[in-house]
Amino acid sequence: MSTDIPFIQYYSIINKCFELEGCISSTTPYIYAGYNTSPGTVDQINPSTMTLVKTFTAPSGHSFIHSLMYDGKYIYAGYNTSPGTVDQINPSTMTIVKTFNAPSGHGLTDSLTYDGTYVYAGSNHNPGYVDQIDPSTMTLVKSSNAIYGYANVTSLTYDGTYIYAGYWAYTGGLNGSPGIVAQFNPSNMSKVSQYIAGPNQHIWALTYDGKYIYAGYRTSPGVIDQINPSNMSFVKSFTAPTGHNNLYALTYDGTYIYAGYYTNPGMVDQIDPSTMTLVKTFTAPSGHYYLWALMYDGKYIYAGYAINPGVIDQINPSTMTIVKTFNAPSGHNAVLALTLNVIKGNNYAVFK
Repeated sequence: MSTDIPFIQYYSIINKCFELEGCISSTTPYIYAGYNTSPGTVDQINPSTMTLVKTFTAPSGHSFIHSLMYDGKYIYAGYNTSPGTVDQINPSTMTIVKTFNAPSGHGLTDSLTYDGTYVYAGSNHNPGYVDQIDPSTMTLVKSSNAIYGYANVTSLTYDGTYIYAGYWAYTGGLNGSPGIVAQFNPSNMSKVSQYIAGPNQHIWALTYDGKYIYAGYRTSPGVIDQINPSNMSFVKSFTAPTGHNNLYALTYDGTYIYAGYYTNPGMVDQIDPSTMTLVKTFTAPSGHYYLWALMYDGKYIYAGYAINPGVIDQINPSTMTIVKTFNAPSGHNAVLALTLNVIKGNNYAVFK
């Protein structure tokens, strides 16, 4: 892949720069918020002031952004269309560079990740596919095989070796239609192994902390399983306090795991991964409800809410209190995705 940032290996959804040889950062860091609008919209936000810089409005038919990602050069927006669509966006101009149109049957792009070479798009479909995309041409390279019963890829992450896909449910007859985390080899997109959750534990979020995979379930209360990727086995579990229901988002800041809940008001739990126990909880102000997206930028946690118009809270992780809030323009409804154009934060750990 052609990139202006050489020798990068991305660990997707880590949200921390592991400073082996230093971090790579953008000269102008911005937050990007994707909205559940038709057509889709992406706001470019200055995190120091939490104010709007520019807006990208997608072409007609590119509706309902459910995923955002940055690869060191471009922003990628995944749409809840059928078949799925991914726009490659120049963050300097907030204009489209190229578009990927998924094959027929690969509907509803709910998740994106990147491995340093290819972009990966997960389809919220039964069966759920993971498409490997060449970002230089925005064309399909390979797809994961359709695996009977593996329904709806809601989340993706990468650990430096394998791609991990979180499936909402296995509909092939297992008790309670449990969620599944499938481990894929990116060289041929074949399934290597899998982790099967408990009955009715439907996966809505994945993250990786450099050692373990974390699967978050949309249960009441929310549950997170810590998974050993070397053998796809259970390590520990976190069960949220009563009322912390419908876990919709996970992120990691290099020390703690953060879980966001689709509650009224929204809540974020700070979790110690060494013990999988609660450290602190952030409870959003009245009116900030239905938390759908979380992100870390190297300093702050960002919580995006699926309300109209959308709202984003900037949270200090040391105190779990609000620093600033971004209120989206009228019509920019429901923040369903967040990303950042600084490699040291958000979705990637970078080694150079």
